[in-house]
Amino acid sequence: MRAGAVMLVVLSHAGLTVVPGGSGVTIFFVISGFIITHLLLRELEKTNSFDIRGFYLRRALKIFPPLLVIVILPSLIYGLFKSLNWVDVAGQLLFFFNWMYIDSDVSVLPGTIVVWSLSIEEQFYLAVAFFWFLMVRGRRPVMGLRVLAWAIIVCSVLARAVLYFSGATSDRIYFGTDTRSEAIAIGVLVALWFRSRRLRSHESAGIHTEIARRKEFLGKDAILWTALTLYLASLVIRDELFRETLRYSMQAVAAALVIMWGLGGADGPLGRSLNRIMKLQLVQLLGLASYSIYLAHLIVIRALEPVTTGLPEPVTVVLGVILGTGAGILAWWGIEEPVVRWRQRQKAKNAAATTALNPNA
Repeated sequence: MRAGAVMLVVLSHAGLTVVPGGSGVTIFFVISGFIITHLLLRELEKTNSFDIRGFYLRRALKIFPPLLVIVILPSLIYGLFKSLNWVDVAGQLLFFFNWMYIDSDVSVLPGTIVVWSLSIEEQFYLAVAFFWFLMVRGRRPVMGLRVLAWAIIVCSVLARAVLYFSGATSDRIYFGTDTRSEAIAIGVLVALWFRSRRLRSHESAGIHTEIARRKEFLGKDAILWTALTLYLASLVIRDELFRETLRYSMQAVAAALVIMWGLGGADGPLGRSLNRIMKLQLVQLLGLASYSIYLAHLIVIRALEPVTTGLPEPVTVVLGVILGTGAGILAWWGIEEPVVRWRQRQKAKNAAATTALNPNA
């Protein structure tokens, strides 16, 4: 899903405007909400607590190295020769850039505007981690998280409707944290559903249980077809009110259904064919490198414009896709992967130190 989402964005920015690149961002939001919440819930099951310091450290090690190398450092160099708005650049570094970009009047390194979506994600995680830190000290933290997710969804949908009817711009609705957090919260609900299903499955005995039947149904092709129908409908319906309000909801629900389908067994002819595609090394590579690709691709595409001006459009698109994606993959290999290996070494050292201090642990 990460591979598909990032390539929607890359193809759109490369010049294939018919490709709905914005939907790729919504898919990313749902995936991120699911993954982060799943990790929080697993930590709760293992330790009955939440290490907020460790959470922020992990997020920093994931987000900042590529951001600094791909966006911030080149911006500093670019700023020596061209005029930049350093408040806008600070917004990219400190995750409030989406609010700066609402009127599209920003002055940053060409191609780095994509950081707006990263800002929404990080604002969400900073807030949710704080609330989760408080919730785990209560009696029913999981219920509290579920209520919080539903509240965000309802408020997000209402915010879009209110803003639309009050005459707000499309950019205000598209780039606002309040209007776009719904997709992340839907990912949170999917993680909560998955936890609940796992716990009930462990408690159930026998194969022919309701859990088994539900798992079998969720893995059917019907779930994929439903997700595809919702997604295509969100693109085909051109009514302005729908596009500014329910379009985002339909795309987020479609992405959530695909995640649930994968967790539900991924059975059926269509599912098996899709699984074979997802197991391709190229697809997995694109998924692993999706964050760096997202950050780097548009910078490369903008840098190519003086060279590609006048070339046939298909050539421009192919060059943008190949070079933009390739730059992102190189950044993943040279920046993200060394950080991952360093974290693994630190984890192994900490585990060895713990064992040495307490051999019976």
